[in-house]
Amino acid sequence: ETAADLGVVTGDWVSIETKRGKCRQKVKIFEGIDPRVVHVQHGWWFPEEEDSPDHGIWRSNANTLTSMDPPYCSAMGTYQLRALLCKVVKVDGSEKPWQPTLPSRYNTNIAEIQEWS
Repeated sequence: ETAADLGVVTGDWVSIETKRGKCRQKVKIFEGIDPRVVHVQHGWWFPEEEDSPDHGIWRSNANTLTSMDPPYCSAMGTYQLRALLCKVVKVDGSEKPWQPTLPSRYNTNIAEIQEWS
């Protein structure tokens, strides 16, 4: 139901976006999940990107949706890891998540949110 409203089918690329960041992943539709919920896979990377020292983890990893900065979760006293408000946007016309890809000199030791067009 939600996928149909967004105009996406299994295999489409979508951008999952929060106030703190965004990532892109492929859609996999399955029954039994609340239509208001999006399950985002953790640990995504692109092993085929041999020229990239980080293999594209900051383009597709769910960790980009949150931050270690305050405000912290009042119940756990830490940054938010789950139950993030988000929006989902279909990405048209690309088999790859971003074009162009990040340059190989991109410093992956700096935790920052990148803006992609």
